[in-house]
Amino acid sequence: MAEVPEIAYRVSVASGTIDSIEYKGLNLSMNQCLYIFARAIVMLDSNDKGNIPLKEYGNPESPDGRLSSATLTRAEYVDMAGRTYRWMDQNGRVPNHVGIRQEGAGDLSPDILLRAFVRVLTEYRSTGKLPDRVTVP
Repeated sequence: MAEVPEIAYRVSVASGTIDSIEYKGLNLSMNQCLYIFARAIVMLDSNDKGNIPLKEYGNPESPDGRLSSATLTRAEYVDMAGRTYRWMDQNGRVPNHVGIRQEGAGDLSPDILLRAFVRVLTEYRSTGKLPDRVTVP
């Protein structure tokens, strides 16, 4: 868990499109990063310092999302992170999209969701606190 903000930072500074990132001898796929980041956000929100299991996750079957940008409150991104990692645990793959639980709000694609989680965790890395809001892309 303690390593996750650094992994998110490394994803944030990687140039171009990346499929995986190496960190301390581990080669993590972006699917694994999405899971790890989602789980870490929920754990940080509840002050849980435990471990996050590493598993393999398949690609989304038909990725989509109506929103290309969004501003998410802490409550929204923590909720989305929880739904994301639980869905991945149940289905063994990345969801096609994750919705914001707000009337009329659209869905975020896995790529935009990953960017949101990276922003949350890189801010946490800098400040030691989860941000009140995060804007993506």
